[in-house]
Amino acid sequence: MNQKSGKIKVGFYLRNEGYPNADVRFPELGNPGIGGTQFTTIATAYYLNKFYSDRVEVLILANSTKLLPPSLKTAMAANEVDAAVKSKEAGCDIFVFKSQGNEELFKQLHTLNINAIARSNNTPKVHVLNQLADIPQIKCHLCVGQEQLDSLRDHKIFDKSTRIFNPFNADNFVPKNDIVKTGNTVVFLGSIIPAKGFHFLARVWREILKQKPEARLIVIGTGQVYSRNNKLGKWGVAEENYEANSIRPFLSDENGNVIESVHFAGLLGTEKIEILQKADVGVVNPSGATETFCSGAVEIQACGTPVVSAAKGGLLDTVSHGKTGLLGNSDRELVKNILYLLNNPTIAKEFGKNGIEFVKNKFSYQENAKQWLELLTDICNDKLPRQPPMKSNYFYDAKFLREGMRVLKKTIPPLRSIPSLSEIKALLKGGKGE
Repeated sequence: MNQKSGKIKVGFYLRNEGYPNADVRFPELGNPGIGGTQFTTIATAYYLNKFYSDRVEVLILANSTKLLPPSLKTAMAANEVDAAVKSKEAGCDIFVFKSQGNEELFKQLHTLNINAIARSNNTPKVHVLNQLADIPQIKCHLCVGQEQLDSLRDHKIFDKSTRIFNPFNADNFVPKNDIVKTGNTVVFLGSIIPAKGFHFLARVWREILKQKPEARLIVIGTGQVYSRNNKLGKWGVAEENYEANSIRPFLSDENGNVIESVHFAGLLGTEKIEILQKADVGVVNPSGATETFCSGAVEIQACGTPVVSAAKGGLLDTVSHGKTGLLGNSDRELVKNILYLLNNPTIAKEFGKNGIEFVKNKFSYQENAKQWLELLTDICNDKLPRQPPMKSNYFYDAKFLREGMRVLKKTIPPLRSIPSLSEIKALLKGGKGE
């Protein structure tokens, strides 16, 4: 704790070199069209400072410090190693960074002897998890989803892992008046890269049209969500190889142009909100791959629109199946779920209302700031992070087995050498993990 101020001083590293002109001065307005990791880092720091500036001093160390919230203290940092050094120089008690394998950073943390939080918006590969577990300066491995945390129950990283959902302010998303919906509009929201699964929707769109000819698809996002420097293909939608092989074959007319029922809206900031409010169905990452949280699902539900996606990972946290949206595990279920909501507007409307309350209650930015304060305080008091209980879907992802192995390893020391399920999967794949 900072001796002069009596406050906990925390430095957040923000890698924002890919968004030199993104205006994130007002996080309460929502994501202006940048990566979820970057936006939630800013929002976390912003709300922590807003509610607890009397107890916490927040510093953002970023590649670019322009157009950041004016209420926050900022400093330039070329990379996360530079940010760690400057955090120590600035007197920070705790340094927060996105977890990934960076040997130089790990060495620097040891040299600086600064407490650190490794925040996993994406779950690292298992060999990186092993490193995070073994580095004494890393006091907490922070998951952003409960399913993500539960998947680590039998890994040695679990003891210093916890979960804090990403913060979300729904005020600017919830419709102020009754919205008249057309009954035929589907919106996809997300980055147009393979990991975010737009090609799953593209390849079934004509099947949806066969059964619902009046259906219309609006696509919000491009392959530049994570960096404005990425080169796009002929349609200006995604990287050329992905666009040519996984998008255009399914959504082209006889002249090679985008079919009439599809509109690519590009990168949108707050102007996307009206589109999401008027949509009948919102689709996010139908593959479910890489999702530890899925901010897009939260944004859509906050707008009063039901979500359709995959019954996997973070989407099991951010969508309530059968209440705020529908989750499935195949192309057939993707088509079925979209058509069901388009053809049953009364149910879709009820899902939309449920979604607004679900988001407000589960992803409150006030609760997020409170949990961050508790975590920072625990670290300064040399306590292990508090852990929420395991979710009750025990058979998903062999969760019951992971928990059983955790208990056995804890009570029978010789068993601790048994690899976790994640490590076993990595070994079977012949690599270091997914």
